[in-house]
Amino acid sequence: MTHASYEGIPRYQEEAGGAVGVYRNIRNPLIMRSRAETSRFFEGYEMVEPGLVPMPDWRPESPAVRAQEDPYAFSGFAGVGRKA
Repeated sequence: MTHASYEGIPRYQEEAGGAVGVYRNIRNPLIMRSRAETSRFFEGYEMVEPGLVPMPDWRPESPAVRAQEDPYAFSGFAGVGRKA
């Protein structure tokens, strides 16, 4: 699963908050959650390595692509869990 997050976005309230506002009044609003809030979706599941990490860090094809390079392009987390 992937989930949008505000963690790691500089000046979230000023800039990323505007993106959330655009989606506020539609059927599927954009909800951004912290890593801790997102990790709750995996309760009862065995996490696949590397666990819940920034999206480009989940089995990246190239080590050159990293979340810290562009926090706006990669503002979220990715993880896979297996039912035990």
